[in-house]
Amino acid sequence: FSINGNDIGPAGATALAEMLKINTTLKSFSINGNDIGPAGATALAEMLKINATLKTFSIQRNYISNIGATALAEMLKINVTLVEFNIYDNMIGEVGGTALVDALIVNSSLTFFSVGCKQMSDATKAKIDALVEHNRERPAEAAARAKAERYRRAVPFAALRTARRTLLLWPSAPALVVDTIIVQADARCGDELSTAQRHALIVMARQRPVQPRTHAAVLQVVQHASAAQ
Repeated sequence: FSINGNDIGPAGATALAEMLKINTTLKSFSINGNDIGPAGATALAEMLKINATLKTFSIQRNYISNIGATALAEMLKINVTLVEFNIYDNMIGEVGGTALVDALIVNSSLTFFSVGCKQMSDATKAKIDALVEHNRERPAEAAARAKAERYRRAVPFAALRTARRTLLLWPSAPALVVDTIIVQADARCGDELSTAQRHALIVMARQRPVQPRTHAAVLQVVQHASAAQ
């Protein structure tokens, strides 16, 4: 939805803000070049604290100044749905820029943010750009962490499957071999291998229940296995 260049002013922006508080279908809203000023920007900021459907929002060339920028910054600490945000050429200085930096430290959803105000220092603009870039990288980081977690969870089950396969193919394996297989699976699985799973491996090899081994007995098995090698 675009209402660019219609000179609606602060009153028009406030009326639109009230409408957008209850609208649940619009995904994009552009109100560029409408001279809405700080009051209009503040009204839209309050709306964006409530609206949960807008993903793209543009308020370019509206003379919102530091006051409007600060109101929008407070909104960005709360809003989690906006992905693209354009406040280019709005006479925002260091006060507003610093407020936006603080907001972007909290906000993790924005992946495009256009500021481009001459009154703001290059250093502050660079901080904003860096924070938005970090947001763009977060999905890739999350995917990498998820992949690593899937692999971590897969390793114990792979070790368990290997132990089961070995025991199935060698049902008459000597006790020392059975113990070694269980100890090796346990070492690979760590805390992921439960007592029930350990017992299941033993039962699979011997077809009879066994008592849990003590820590000393397990150490003895490992020492025997090392000596046998």
